[in-house]
Amino acid sequence: MVGKAIAEFEFTLVFANAPLDRFARGDVGAMTAAQKRGALLFFGRAACVDCHAVAGRSNEMFSDFAEHVVGVPQVAPAFGANTGNVLFAGDGHDEDFGLEEITGNPADRYKFRTSPPRNPAVAGVNEDLRYRMGPIEPVLARIDPLLATSIELTAPEFNDLVHFVRDSLLDDAARPQELCMLIPGSVPSGRPPLQFQGCPRSH
Repeated sequence: MVGKAIAEFEFTLVFANAPLDRFARGDVGAMTAAQKRGALLFFGRAACVDCHAVAGRSNEMFSDFAEHVVGVPQVAPAFGANTGNVLFAGDGHDEDFGLEEITGNPADRYKFRTSPPRNPAVAGVNEDLRYRMGPIEPVLARIDPLLATSIELTAPEFNDLVHFVRDSLLDDAARPQELCMLIPGSVPSGRPPLQFQGCPRSH
């Protein structure tokens, strides 16, 4: 019963009513011209869809669910007196080895599953989790062959691509102020609800 209850709650956290979804359902005015141009790049020449897939088992999730080394900068939280006690991998304890942490295979270092880019406008890394930068050179040395050859975009094309990813994949229900509304004012146990960063005290 607990598992079913959690699953039902998780279903409520799937936000897929973005402009792109409404456009796909026939609302031709749901996307701006810039977003449409960006979509043509995303699914076409920019080749984003090679990893952020929407076919087969990917469905609407924009992920091939495979692990790739994509050259994401390594960030790590603070460490030391009065700052935290999190040690990461690597000589400087400032690297995330990704899939290798699970498999133990050095060939899997820096590989991460393709993240679905839905609602990226509300994503980010809090400042307290990015005090330290890990080395980027070893990450770039293992870059996935899919990304090894650069694709040249003009500034306007890049801007259109940003409009598509940032805006047309954003469901307004995923905005922080909307998510805060999910926090109950009370729970059956009578204990106080948890408090979350960015949310006012429970209503």
